[in-house]
Order: sequence, then structure tokens, then C-alpha cells
Amino acid sequence: MIRIRIMAPVTEKKQDLSLLSDNLSTSPKVTLSDPKTSGASIYLMLGSIGFGSTSLNTTLEKETRSKSNDALMLKETTSINARFNDLAFVIGEDYTFMWGFGAFGGGSVQTKLDYGSTGGYSSATDETLESDYLGGHSTFIVLGHHGSGFETLLGYRTNEIKAEMKSTGTSARTLHNNGTIELKDKGIHLKTSQVTIGFGFTF
Repeated sequence: MIRIRIMAPVTEKKQDLSLLSDNLSTSPKVTLSDPKTSGASIYLMLGSIGFGSTSLNTTLEKETRSKSNDALMLKETTSINARFNDLAFVIGEDYTFMWGFGAFGGGSVQTKLDYGSTGGYSSATDETLESDYLGGHSTFIVLGHHGSGFETLLGYRTNEIKAEMKSTGTSARTLHNNGTIELKDKGIHLKTSQVTIGFGFTF
């Protein structure tokens, strides 16, 4: 049996994947926005084995404000773009179980930093940090129901991404060296997880 399957993310796990943390104030107010993920996976299954390609874009936003006057100290918006080359296996006929692995095929991490106008970083200039290195892998499972040449699919995917950022000469590096903030620009480990849904065709 030949199967063509298309999957898309519908939810993303909420978590703090920021690169900067404040050392300036005591107990600042930190707000994490709900992450947004878009993208798609497509698979060609030939019998019990198949190959696929996945592209994902995840955007996360974190705000740090002063506890005393609610002034914006730091707004960090991170965009993670990742592509994976997937190897998948499937068992079953009318009800199927698919699982597999994704090898990292490229991408980027970009973090926009807004230091605020009155938040205490008067010497800092708003900037964007770009990834210098990116690697990783992915795992996924998919449950499927088949009927009359059409499949409905429900899955879960986890992506492990390792990154390093370019920070030489940036305000973030200067503030880190001064002890104002803590910057994590090396040995970064990002883990994103999505619930996915999709459909498929069988031949």
C-alpha cells in the first residue's frame, strides 16, 4: 500500500526558551506569551517504510518588567526555523501507528531584543542576535484511521535543537560582562513539542 500523508502543528508547549535573564532588579515581572508554531510535514509511505520532510517555524515571546513601576526592561522575541529529513515506519491497515526520526536539515534561530526606554538598560541598543551554529534531531508518532482511500491522522512531535549565537560586540554581551544580565549564547538546548493533525491518501 502506498500512502501520502500531510501533517501540520496545532499546539505548541508553553515554555521559557529565552537567551537573557535579568540580574538588575529583585523579582521582576516576567510574562511568557503563548508560543506560535506553523509549518507542515509530508510523507511518502511505501508499505511499512517511508520518507518525509518537515519544516517548522516557532515564535516565542518573553517580557520582563520592573516590579516597582511596570516599566519594560526587556522584550525578547525568538524565532526558531528548522527543517528535518524524516524516516518513518508504519504498522496496521484500517488503524495505523507510525513512528520515526528526523535528521536536522538546516534552519536558523533569531532573537530580537527590545531593552525598553526606561527599564534600566540606558546604554543598550535594540538588536537582533543570529544563530552561528544549529543542529539537532526530532522524533514523532502518528495514529491514523483509514477508510475508503482516505486517512485522518493525529500525532505528536518533539524537536531537540542545539544552537550557538553570534554575540560579539552586541549590547547583550556588554550587559553580560557588566553583570547586568545573564546571556546564554553557547551550548543552547532548545526543545519544542507539537501536537499535529493531518490527512492522508492511500493507493
